Amino acid sequence: MTRLIKYEFYKLFCRRSILVVLILFTVMNLFKINSEFHSYSYLADGNDSRSWNSVYWQLYEDYRGEITAEKINRLLSLYQPLADATADMTASTATDNPDMMTGNIYSDQNILEKYYVQPMEYFYHYRTYARNVAERAKENAAVYKERGQTYELRKNSVIYNLYSGRNIGDFAYEEMYNYYLNYDFSGILVLFLCLYGIVGTFVCEKETQMDMLLLTNPGGGKKTTFAKITAATLFAISVSIWFSVIDYMGFTCSFGSAEGGSLPLYAVSNFSTAAINCDLWQYSILSAAVRAVGVWTMGMVFLVISMFWRSALIPFVADFGAALCLIITGASQSHFSNIWLKVINPYSLLANRILFSKTEFVGFAGYPIQSFLAAIVFAMILGAASISAMMLLSRRNSYIFCWTVKSRRRTRGTFMSALSNESFSH
Repeated sequence: MTRLIKYEFYKLFCRRSILVVLILFTVMNLFKINSEFHSYSYLADGNDSRSWNSVYWQLYEDYRGEITAEKINRLLSLYQPLADATADMTASTATDNPDMMTGNIYSDQNILEKYYVQPMEYFYHYRTYARNVAERAKENAAVYKERGQTYELRKNSVIYNLYSGRNIGDFAYEEMYNYYLNYDFSGILVLFLCLYGIVGTFVCEKETQMDMLLLTNPGGGKKTTFAKITAATLFAISVSIWFSVIDYMGFTCSFGSAEGGSLPLYAVSNFSTAAINCDLWQYSILSAAVRAVGVWTMGMVFLVISMFWRSALIPFVADFGAALCLIITGASQSHFSNIWLKVINPYSLLANRILFSKTEFVGFAGYPIQSFLAAIVFAMILGAASISAMMLLSRRNSYIFCWTVKSRRRTRGTFMSALSNESFSH
């Protein structure tokens, strides 16, 4: 079976066209990541001594690490005079002021506010915010316990355990992670590459009627179907992991630093209500694994759709339409009030910030289940159901069936002949 799986993998996916598309999509992804840096980061203004990039990293050594009162006071003593001088917008707009770090007073005020004052203020006050959420959840749990509302009691208990003890004690550069966690473009590339590779898994043999010939082979029938499913699974997971690695490396190289990986996930403001407690580098690994599950699930759905057709065009159009619908609905899921719509859409695992950036629950058998857990379980069930359907609908190996029937007839004939000879001798 291992040899059959290996053969199916090389036959289906180690083709020149697949490799060309993979390389093309990888290059597109890297260009897109680089454009994210140059389009949105204020630190992409070069390495001149007065550029934001240079000034930021010069200041960074003074403020990185543990957030202390001394660092906060030092930062405010540098920032507050600039904020006061620019408050009425009458300060000089000269760009070559020797007393300014960047040459302009407004530019100095902006870089300090955007990259130091606001992040450090958010980090410093987050502990109070989390403590208030935990206390409110504890109070709610007590109230619901008195009322006998078990579901709400369990829900608020989970929130209390999740938020109690949250704290951001260190200051670090987190801009790269901010854009990295909100980057979804590679997920679309992964989906279309898997669609292109998987859609011909069954069709290519049906077009040449080789599927009928394979049924007469000992390795044909359900064995071949299982090998194709396994090969498609390996392909989908490999492609997903490849682009997850490319994403991380691309953002690290484009932004020039992976600093801040030891910060908690909720240090990124978009994840202030994050559904899990982990560091940013840990979330990068978790996100890659969850995305692989989503890609696998959608790949199995693509396989089921393509299994019933003998022409590649129809299943390709059908799978493309299904993928497009999932992407469009998934792109707007963050605005949905119905959490189940996020859970049942496998694309939410590809753009999993939709699930992990908020603490949300769905009810199942009286228990509150966090949305990301429910989405993962549902995706795995859907993928397993797709595989079961393909195995059930695949044709039996007629070679083995005919051989079994003939063997039974031959055995029965031998037995009857021996019985007759024994009776005659007596």
